[in-house]
Amino acid sequence: MDISEYLPMFLAEAREHLQELNLAVVRVEEVPDDRATIDEIFRAAHSLKGMSATMGFPHIAALTHEMEDVFELLKQRTEGLSREAIDVLLECLDALSAAIESIDVEGVEKLDEQELCHRLQALIRVQDAADIAAALDAAGSDPFGEALARAAGRRVVHVTVSLATDSPMPAVRAFQLLAALGDHGEVLASVPTEDEVDGFAEHTVQLWIASEHEDNAVHKTALGVPEVIAATVVELGSAPSAVPAAAVEPVEVEPVAEAPASAATPDPAAAPAAAAPAASSGHAHKKPSATVRVDAERLDQLMHLMGELVVRRTTVESFASQVEIPELQHAMQELTRASQALQHMVMQVRMIPVEAVFLRFPRLVRDLSSKLEKNVELVLTGQDTEFDRTVVDALGDPLVHIVRNSLDHGLEPPEERLAAGKPAQGTLEISAYQAGGNVVISVRDDGRGIDPQRVARKAAEKGLIPADAVDSIDMARAIELLFAPGFSTHDVATDISGRGVGMDAVRTSIRALGGEAVVTSETGKGTTAQIRLPLTLAIMAALLVETDGIPFAIPLDRVERTLCLDDHPVRSVAGLPMLMLRDGVLPLVDLARSLGYPASPGATHAVVTRAGDVRLALAVDRLVGQRELVTRPLPEEVGDAIALSGGAVLSNGEIALIVDCDALADSAGVRFNQLAA
Repeated sequence: MDISEYLPMFLAEAREHLQELNLAVVRVEEVPDDRATIDEIFRAAHSLKGMSATMGFPHIAALTHEMEDVFELLKQRTEGLSREAIDVLLECLDALSAAIESIDVEGVEKLDEQELCHRLQALIRVQDAADIAAALDAAGSDPFGEALARAAGRRVVHVTVSLATDSPMPAVRAFQLLAALGDHGEVLASVPTEDEVDGFAEHTVQLWIASEHEDNAVHKTALGVPEVIAATVVELGSAPSAVPAAAVEPVEVEPVAEAPASAATPDPAAAPAAAAPAASSGHAHKKPSATVRVDAERLDQLMHLMGELVVRRTTVESFASQVEIPELQHAMQELTRASQALQHMVMQVRMIPVEAVFLRFPRLVRDLSSKLEKNVELVLTGQDTEFDRTVVDALGDPLVHIVRNSLDHGLEPPEERLAAGKPAQGTLEISAYQAGGNVVISVRDDGRGIDPQRVARKAAEKGLIPADAVDSIDMARAIELLFAPGFSTHDVATDISGRGVGMDAVRTSIRALGGEAVVTSETGKGTTAQIRLPLTLAIMAALLVETDGIPFAIPLDRVERTLCLDDHPVRSVAGLPMLMLRDGVLPLVDLARSLGYPASPGATHAVVTRAGDVRLALAVDRLVGQRELVTRPLPEEVGDAIALSGGAVLSNGEIALIVDCDALADSAGVRFNQLAA
């Protein structure tokens, strides 16, 4: 059966399971006795294994199967797994993620799982050997007494295995038995023990196992080891059940995956989920999901068509306003109401929780804090805040830059924090919330904060400021220097930071999304980086203006007010026009000229805009009015050359260019700073 058509569904679900596993493994490291998380791990791993086998990816299934054996230790040990075990599991998850991506890009499962499988198997042996050695010491080296002591009310079976008397390698067979029978539960004690296997020369191996598996399954596993001639399984307190090797049919080694070898026309739509986990009976009657997976390209196309509908609606509205037909006006009102409701629904369909971005940070913070030898508590709030899928997709990298900077530059090592009177454990808080038509994402740490003088000295070394200006740099100016291309406070670049591309890349990325990035800090108390983004990039509210007949759109959330230039005096200071207002003096920027067009000689109005802490007055010829515009990206060379962030088709077919207020503020700020200097 050709199941390639189900590949997109498999990839989507596999990525979800891997994300769940990453989060759950990090969480269970912090709270080892969280049974709900442990159950979640087993469900996700079991589903991923079955899906992979069904789709014909045996390497992913094999590695996941070995991981399940390590996960089994979580059920058997209230103290959880060692940090070494967690590290190996996370490496396995990284390898699985890379394999999924290779399938997506090349259609080939690129994964060599052998080394990782060996490490997982060794991990199980080390864990069991350590437990048994310590327990045998406490029990006076009495394996039977040790088994009872460690049983803790669980069902315990005593397995006795006889090897062929002519076996040339009894130590190897004993090792194989310990490893194979360990799959059926926790090995409470054994003869020989793991430490004694190397010198083992006898032909009888004994194990005491806490297991809920059927005796027959344990028998088959023992007899599946070469040179085993007989096996006896005795549940403590019951009669023995001996099974000689000759009386048992040959045991076929089952494939690692638990999917059927030949899919006898299974339900195609359910193929990727054919091996749904059966381990959690508490979810057997869970209500089926009422959601439907939709390809992202279809959502983009739906939004494109919705945008076309908005443009055509605006055109019809303009025609309808030119005639006095009551019925037409009423029909137009109904059409507007229905299309606006449809537009709102389409926007809601594209909205996804910011949790999709936040989910990567527990693993990132865990790995980096360990590498930097820092003790960090991660706090996530507002994960259910929703905004447009395109914004979420583009938000990940800027946030990663900020988080890495907080961990590397902001938060101090434990000894430094203690010396400063702080708790040894630092706090990194990532939060999200809606503010009007925007989403605000904040990354706050309680670290050392920004030292303006240190930043100034580094900037002077790099030639960004004169050496005699170091003492005059305040916090606001120091923060601006951090956004300069190529700037870093680290002397040596590492794989974490120090190459001077982090904050510059953050600002560039956020501005490309129509947002702004703001950093505030207090020396010795911490730093907060705040990203403000529009809820959606597809449809925006804008103030439409004209200059020399050319339409421009200014994002409405950047507009403070509009005014008539005749009502306010304009003064020239060193050749630069300044608009005199009651609440201050603002630079007056000719909008057309600043965007590369000829200067407008007949500007009659000004639009006061704000970009961060910078306020500008943009001189225009005419105020057209507020519009809802469907945005379109501009060619890269156009966007890089001038302060434009996109374009939009108007109802009359013209193209309105969308003004990048941040870029205008930067260019104007340079000119007026030079004037002030």
